[in-house]
Formats: sequence, C-alpha cells, structure tokens
Amino acid sequence: KKKKHFLMKLPACNALFTRKLMMFWFCSLMALNYMDRGAFASNGVNGTYDDLDCSKECDDRFTKECRDLCGFTGMQGEFNLTNEQVGLLASLFTAGLTVASPLSAHAVRHAHPFLVIGIGQLVFCIGILLCGFASSYGQLLGFRTLVGVSEPSFMVVAPAVIDRLAPRETRSTWLAVFMMCVSIGTAGGLILGYIVTAADLDWRWSFRIQAALNVPYVALFLFARPTTIDMDFSEQHDDLEKSKLLASMKSVDGEQNPLSPVKPEQHERKNASLLKVFSLFASDAGRLLSMRRYVLLVFAFIFMNILGGVILFWGTKAAQQRFNLDHADTYFGGIVIIGGIAGTLLGGWVLDKIGSGFVNAARVCGSAMALSGVFLTAMWWIPPNDPSPVGFFCCLSVGYVIMAAYYSPAISTLLWVADKNLRPQSIALCNLLYHVFGDVPSPWYAGAIQDTLSDWPVTFTIMTSSVFLSAFFFGLASITKGEEYCALDRGGA
Repeated sequence: KKKKHFLMKLPACNALFTRKLMMFWFCSLMALNYMDRGAFASNGVNGTYDDLDCSKECDDRFTKECRDLCGFTGMQGEFNLTNEQVGLLASLFTAGLTVASPLSAHAVRHAHPFLVIGIGQLVFCIGILLCGFASSYGQLLGFRTLVGVSEPSFMVVAPAVIDRLAPRETRSTWLAVFMMCVSIGTAGGLILGYIVTAADLDWRWSFRIQAALNVPYVALFLFARPTTIDMDFSEQHDDLEKSKLLASMKSVDGEQNPLSPVKPEQHERKNASLLKVFSLFASDAGRLLSMRRYVLLVFAFIFMNILGGVILFWGTKAAQQRFNLDHADTYFGGIVIIGGIAGTLLGGWVLDKIGSGFVNAARVCGSAMALSGVFLTAMWWIPPNDPSPVGFFCCLSVGYVIMAAYYSPAISTLLWVADKNLRPQSIALCNLLYHVFGDVPSPWYAGAIQDTLSDWPVTFTIMTSSVFLSAFFFGLASITKGEEYCALDRGGA
C-alpha cells in the first residue's frame, strides 16, 4: 500500500475559493508582497546619512548618540552603509527570487498550486520577520535573499490561474486588476515606512508589521485548499464554453495540466532530485527559447526591469536629496498608487478594446515604454531651486501612468506566447532572466554610479535609457511571426 504524501491530506475548503474570492486572495497577496519592496525602498526604512565627514569620525564609535548627532536614519544610518551597499541588499533580494524560479515552476507541475503558494508565503514570513530582528549588515544580506526566494511560488502560479478564470473578452482587464496591486502594494509600503518614522518607531517595525499581515495567508493556503482549481466554474457560469474549459483543464496535449490537482500516486511517482528538477526546467526552457518571439520578449523585460529596479529603490531618495523634500515617501506613494492603478487599468482596457492577442499586447507594451521613457528622463532635469517642484511631479505622474499601462499587456505576452502547459514555465524563466540581468544588478550599479558621480540626473538618465531598448524589442516581437496561442484558447482560457 502506497504511503500518501502529507500535503495531500489537507482539508478541502471550496467556500473560501470561489472565483471572486480567489481573485481577492490573489490581488491582496500581490499587494502585500509588493508592500515589502515599497517599505524597503522608503526613506524611513532605507534611511540616509547626511554628513559624510561625520560618518568617517563615527566609524570607530558608531553609537546611537553619534548616529543621532550626524543625522543618520534607517538601516543605512544604523549600519553606516554606502549607496552601493544598500543597492546590494536590493540586488540580493531579486537574486533569491531568481534562484527559486525553476524550483517553483517544477513544484507547480507536481503539487497543488495553492500549497506551493502557502509554502512560499511561509518562507516569506520567516524571512521578513528575521529582517525585523537583524543586528548587522551581513544578517540583512542573508535575510533579504531568503525573502526573495519566497516570491516565485506566487508569481508563477497566480497569473496563469487568473488567465484561465477570466472570461475571454475581459481577461486583459482581469490581469490589469491583478497587476495594479503592484502599485497599491508599493505605495502602501512607502506609506508604511513614513508612518513608522513619523511614529518614532525603529525601522525594523515595518518588517514585523508585514510579517503579521501575511500570517493569515500562510494559514489559508497551507491548511485550506480547493478540491479543484476551477471548482465552482460550472455552478457559477452555466454555459457551454465554461464546460469546455473545465474539460480542457483536466488535460493539455495528453499531459497532466500544471494547474490541475495531482493525485497522490502521481505526486509520489514524480518525485525527483534537485538535479532532476533543474534538468526538467532546462528542457522546458529550451522549448521556450527556441521561440523567437519569446527571446525578444525576454530582452524587452530585461531592459524594462533595469529601470524598474532603479526607480523603485532609488526614486524617493533621489527626489528627497535633489529637491529637498521632507515627505518624499508620501509624495511618491500617492503618485505610485493613483498613477499605477489608472495606468494598469488603462493598459488592460486598451488591450481589450483593440483585441486581445500577442501582437496587440506587444504593441501596447512598446508604445508605453517609449512614451514613459521621455517623461521619466525629463523629470530629473527640472531645476531643483523651485521650493515646490510641480514640474517634477507632473512628469513623474504622467510617466508613471504610461509606464503602468505596460503591466497587464506585458504579463499577457508571456502567457500568450506559449501553449497552456508551458505558461507557468514561461513566467518562471522570464522572471529568472530579467532578474539576473535586469533588476538584480541595476540598483547596485546605480548606487555605484551615484557614489562616483554624485549627480542624480546623470545617474537616472543613464539607467532610463534602457526603456527605449525595451520598446525596441517589444516592437520587434510584435512583427515577428509566430503561432497565436491566444487565438487558440477556448472559453475563458
């Protein structure tokens, strides 16, 4: 008699996983994950040191009194870090994310997707809680890497599930609603960092609060799972197309669907060593990289995320220093949440209006990248002597709205460039590559450039040039011939 895997003994709880509730869980969890990035980038948590000469004097006696005297704040002030060292913290977060991507893609094939998410969120809670108790820069490096390891388990699963849950005529809008939670979470993190500072709390409290907020999601995804991913489709949407989708989700091209529940026998039979996991992922990667469209998309994502990593991590600090803003976190947070929501919904709405498909999605992405690059470059060259830099915030607002319009079409291109059984792997592989070559090194490089030049406009102009290359590759992808998998989908898939 075969022994059942303990993960398969968890109770079913379909009432918590109706279609609308699943969308809510995914959206709120997306916001909480990106809250960490926003909080980490906020001036309240990230911190600063105002007097370099004073910093040198404090090297041998870096006490709290000395930090207060020199105007040091946050982790940068407490651990006496350069911009390059702070940038490395952001880079190692995404490095951890990169390493975990192939493992998550494999786990989604052979375990229940919600359990994969639950385990990832458990790791996230542990990592972020440890960040809240870090006592040295070395510990922060390790804990931020651990936090990064947790994210792919969610990002690989959620978009593919939403793409299948949504009605075909509005699925771009559904994905847009999901992706707008990036902006909501980032802005929430920036505001959380400001609140922690305003309340005169230690910067570590931002991490402890986030860990507490994530505990219910760990319990939900680990200890209450649906019996099927699409469990209530036939009950809530009694039409022929949904019935066809329900049947198609049981098997794709004769293979076990990566988003379908796995029988215990299949799980046990498919257990593999770590080496085998990477071997299987390499096989899927080979299939994806043989598609010219996919390769062009990867380059486009890499160049986009070079700027994404820099503006998210260094934007508030650069604005605070260049324009002498006392509340840069709240200004940026407001623009990110309003502009992000408006832009993301706009991108999904435009794509649904012009017709969902790979070519149109790539065109929207390329146009958004080119236009946003103009505004996001120009804003840093506005003279800083105006006490109320209206021009800077106008350019930032317009640029961010246009850039956010990229989110939903971008995730759609990754889903629609491949057949259904490769879509989680498509997201995972692209995540791996654009983090390795995009937003993993870019905050580190930007910090090193700024330490050398001490000129934020030049630093950001260098880094912003990458979005024009991203627009170029999206344009190439839109005119490259390839199979239109979106057109082959049935029903709401």
